[in-house]
Amino acid sequence: MGAITASKTKLSVGGTTACDTVSEYDALTWVAVSDVTNYGEFGPQYQEITYTPIETGVVKRLKGALDNGNLQLELARNPDDAGQADLIEALASYDNINVKVELNDKPSGAGAKPTRFFFPCKVMAYRPVIGDGNRVVGATVQLGIDGDVLEGAKAAGS
Repeated sequence: MGAITASKTKLSVGGTTACDTVSEYDALTWVAVSDVTNYGEFGPQYQEITYTPIETGVVKRLKGALDNGNLQLELARNPDDAGQADLIEALASYDNINVKVELNDKPSGAGAKPTRFFFPCKVMAYRPVIGDGNRVVGATVQLGIDGDVLEGAKAAGS
């Protein structure tokens, strides 16, 4: 399978239990977050450190601290949705919440799994977006990733 569509990608939240492996994340109970209209980018990025030796006048670059990044979501606002309610509740907490992003590449067969990304994060913002008269009321959610982003490869079922 080559490129896949972003359509039918799913986001879920899974409580505050700390996990270190894909298997531990897979074992959690997940609550779907409905009406995601746009997923931003996410994943690790190193901070850049630069310096310029006077004798060469050439900028040198080093890798600094690793930042696992942020995920900015755009939603059609639905506070009655259990997943969105969990995000709103997590905004008031200083604890991490687990997040799972599932791609639309699930193979066939019983027990098959799509590609999954897992990470702990803090909900840093949940902001309503009213927009203009030709759009649904939305929300922008900022998730601050506070640990490793783990990828679970898609797996065919039996």
